[in-house]
Amino acid sequence: MPSLQKFHAQVARHNKSMMKNLCANLIRNEAIITTKSKAMKAQAKIEKFLHEALENERAFNAKEKPLDIKDRLAINKAFRYLQPPDKEEVGSKIINELSKRYPNRKTGFTRIIKLERRLGDDKAPMALIELVDSPIEFKFWYQAKVVARLELQNLPLDDLTSHNVKKLTKERENGEEEFRNAVETCKREFFKYDTESKEFLDPEIEEQIKNIPTNLEYYGGDLVGKVLVSKKHPTKPRFKKEIELPPSPFLADSK
Repeated sequence: MPSLQKFHAQVARHNKSMMKNLCANLIRNEAIITTKSKAMKAQAKIEKFLHEALENERAFNAKEKPLDIKDRLAINKAFRYLQPPDKEEVGSKIINELSKRYPNRKTGFTRIIKLERRLGDDKAPMALIELVDSPIEFKFWYQAKVVARLELQNLPLDDLTSHNVKKLTKERENGEEEFRNAVETCKREFFKYDTESKEFLDPEIEEQIKNIPTNLEYYGGDLVGKVLVSKKHPTKPRFKKEIELPPSPFLADSK
């Protein structure tokens, strides 16, 4: 009969190996779909691994004599976290691509997006974990689709959408230009809109575009610039009362 201590050790080794595989697969594929619990557990491990690996890379680049890739793979202690078969492939991608993509970023390398539950008996909650500023960024295209819909409806961007667009394009190289191209692509592919003739190719989608949001106060109305305002109960800013602090007696004695 196996002891309870041995059973826990086997579970711990399995979880450790699973976290390493999720880390390697995320860096290799830029995005993976897994259960929500696994994504949240793996996110902390991946963030710590990328922070240490990129910090070591910045230290190597600061040296006068540049090191070879093989030497960096051997010297960088953060790569010891990876499985031996994944060390060369994943480490090379971090050195060649991710170090250039995140030159100044120290944290926040990943993002978790909740998905619908898995079909089957368990109905497990699923999630998508991805690297930020990646070429196949899910949230980047989702926001581009939202902006494309608002532009086709002749509505200005609400505060939350404009805030998300600024966050997505801030650290990305040529972010505004790429986002603009993504918006035009969403108009053609998702909404079947011909930019030259400015007509919809699908009459059903044209009818759906006419369904304008009801809360127009957030789209160029009275609630512009008030992201935290409740839709049901509009709030007012707190009254800021100026308070004059008395002079310190200790400072008076020192003079």
